[in-house]
Amino acid sequence: MKACPGLGGWAAMHPHVDEANAREDAGRRVTDPALRRELAARGEADQRARDTALAAGMRDPVANKAMLVVDADNLAWLKAVVARQGFPTPDAVGAQGVANAWLLVQHADRDPAFQAAVLKTLESRLAGSGVRKADVAMLTDRVLLAQGKPQRYGSQFKPSQDGSPVSEPTEDMAHVDQRRASMDLMPLADYQCMLRFSYAPAQATDARAQQARDVGTDRQR
Repeated sequence: MKACPGLGGWAAMHPHVDEANAREDAGRRVTDPALRRELAARGEADQRARDTALAAGMRDPVANKAMLVVDADNLAWLKAVVARQGFPTPDAVGAQGVANAWLLVQHADRDPAFQAAVLKTLESRLAGSGVRKADVAMLTDRVLLAQGKPQRYGSQFKPSQDGSPVSEPTEDMAHVDQRRASMDLMPLADYQCMLRFSYAPAQATDARAQQARDVGTDRQR
């Protein structure tokens, strides 16, 4: 928060997704608790692998390879789930379960066709419950970039040689903040500041990763 002063005001007006999901799921009896537990375990593995890679500024080949192994395992498992019963719903796994399923799709870059297919499902659910606009926006950017097109919401960055984040090509940058606001994403300048802080090599890695989750950026989620 000290490094990026604009984050405080934004975070105060936007409850973190995990807190919002916990409130929505309070007292809910899901129809597939086993699937919800598996999604939670795989979501935790996803974030743990990314926190480890982030600790080295995404420049440790061992940590990066371990992250890709987790992603590949999660992708194969989730594709089988979706083929068998469709993309999870809040009734089946709760709001947090849906968020965990989305997280696995967001990091399934080795299968852009699967990401695009899930995106269509999530777009069709936007008017209902269980899908966050921010999640649809971030997956949209991933799908567009995989198709060789500029992203729409500026959510995707890549590390440069020195570890600092560099934006992927983005359409109509003059109006990107309007598009981000419409999808419940923080202003791009605040997001860039958080990324610069998060990707810099640090001793206080655990604190940095936790701060990124507390603010609810589109870096990992």
